[in-house]
Amino acid sequence: MSEKNDYLKLKAHLPQRGDRLERIENLAGSGTPDVNFCSNGTECWVEMKSPQEPKRETSQLFGGRHKLSQAQMNWFLRQRNAKGKAYVLIITDKRMLLIDGQHADDINAMTVNQLCEIASWGATRPVRKAE
Repeated sequence: MSEKNDYLKLKAHLPQRGDRLERIENLAGSGTPDVNFCSNGTECWVEMKSPQEPKRETSQLFGGRHKLSQAQMNWFLRQRNAKGKAYVLIITDKRMLLIDGQHADDINAMTVNQLCEIASWGATRPVRKAE
């Protein structure tokens, strides 16, 4: 799974006319999310994660790889304190989940089912354009 490929698919399907969706490559500051999005005057940040789902339902989705780093969790805390919008978009081999950044400190320890419960939005793959 590739975050870059997932971003390209997102960019091809998500923005409406006049929206802005940009991938951020920030080598200077650690923790900054991958994508900045603005639609109808509302701006938000999105950290993209592309793990493969574990075989066991009781296993953590981010058990070994693709975890949110401490710098990323700290960024989400600063964003929340500033009253800004930020999300984690999880794109697995089976589904897509949009998780509010307020859950950043807990995401690494959660199972897929737990993440589905807290998701602001979710869909199984492949996602239909209407979703």
